[in-house]
Amino acid sequence: MPEPIDPIVADLVARLNDNLREEFEERAAIIEFDANFPRRLAECLGLLDVLGRNLTGLSGVSAMQIEMDGQTQWIATTDLIYARQHLADMHAIEIAVLDLRTMIDEQYSGVAALTCLG
Repeated sequence: MPEPIDPIVADLVARLNDNLREEFEERAAIIEFDANFPRRLAECLGLLDVLGRNLTGLSGVSAMQIEMDGQTQWIATTDLIYARQHLADMHAIEIAVLDLRTMIDEQYSGVAALTCLG
């Protein structure tokens, strides 16, 4: 798919990872061709749809729920592949990948302190 028409949409789409970029392109195309919306509007709506379902899309930060030494812990990462390898080396088990904001709100009442893991 060519670059989005709207410069703001184009800037935001450029920040998406490959999977979310592909999801955006698919949603925008469906909205444009199946719903017969103008391309500019379809791209805006497609981006809103993708970001609404994946709030970490622009920040690049994910939260992970893990189990380590029999205890549930929560971590934040900018690199899921590296984090998964690091956790495996520490014999930790990945439980879930979550939206960072949701994790901080639900697990830490809106305020969390960060420290290095391992």
